[in-house]
Amino acid sequence: MLSAPSQLLMRSADTFAQGKWLLVNPTDSQIAVQLNNPAIKVFHQYFDIYQQSCAAGNSAQHSFTAAYPTDEKFDGAVIYMPKSKDQAKMLMANVAACLGENGSLLLVGENKGGVKSAAKMLETISSQVNKVDSARHCALFGAQIDKPVKPFDLAKWQSEINISVAGLDYKICSLPGVFNHGAVDLGTKVLLENLPEIKTGRLLDFGCGAGVIGCYLGLQSPESEVLMSDVSALAVYCSKESARLNGVNAKVVASNGLMDVQGKFSAVYTNPPFHTGIQTDYSVTEGFIGQLKQYLTKSGSLTLVANKFLRYSELLEQRFGAVGLIAQTTKFSLYQCSRVK
Repeated sequence: MLSAPSQLLMRSADTFAQGKWLLVNPTDSQIAVQLNNPAIKVFHQYFDIYQQSCAAGNSAQHSFTAAYPTDEKFDGAVIYMPKSKDQAKMLMANVAACLGENGSLLLVGENKGGVKSAAKMLETISSQVNKVDSARHCALFGAQIDKPVKPFDLAKWQSEINISVAGLDYKICSLPGVFNHGAVDLGTKVLLENLPEIKTGRLLDFGCGAGVIGCYLGLQSPESEVLMSDVSALAVYCSKESARLNGVNAKVVASNGLMDVQGKFSAVYTNPPFHTGIQTDYSVTEGFIGQLKQYLTKSGSLTLVANKFLRYSELLEQRFGAVGLIAQTTKFSLYQCSRVK
């Protein structure tokens, strides 16, 4: 099913019927199929939509990466407006460098998702910005590039942060669009500062973001095998860089939930996501908890921190024989779970 922004794009389908177009972070897996132009390429930063899109049509059209290579030039591009405005600016800088002379750059998104700020963003690359269309509580803005475009280098957008948490000082790489960009999330601090003794063996940081938890585990338990997973290409990139900065021997994988995670773990640690785009969505964490049995050793444990308003305790008690509330603040609850049912 087409998302509302894609339905708006389809009203201008003739625009995309010819020429080389790049679609960036579509919010559904069907738009490339529906537009039916074999010259269209699709740049994904989210592994779930990337996998679904490859399954729906020509997988060669689709790329999953943190930044799109700028050696291939396009006539035009459409960016689906992300929640983070800084991520939108980074995507614009990347995509503008992928366009040929006088190329067209369009931004589409939901009104409540911040697309109204697209016009001001597009003014950095064009002297004339137009509102192309609006419908289904979405808007489409477009511009033709007529201002200088700088070469794009992802490394210039990343920042290295010195953090101090639970008695340990280390570095983290961060990029716009990664969870809690530029800082350590308070929930993650609650988890790390109240950790029971870290188990040895295979350890999983699920929904790793910039790799704050995974790097802490690797530094505190260097004999363990640490795996970090996330659905975001930006998070995978940052976690790999964070591991490198700290000399942590960790593996980082892109995964839609646990689908692409292999093997069993003696312990799993997570500050799980509860948003998909601008929507509150618990399904990823609910699916993660429901599937965890096949990923834990017999004596394996789960340590999970969550906002207090997220009532995960009942769900955890359905899946584990022992669920303990080991720390709580005014905003967060930290659970330690063992004896998987």
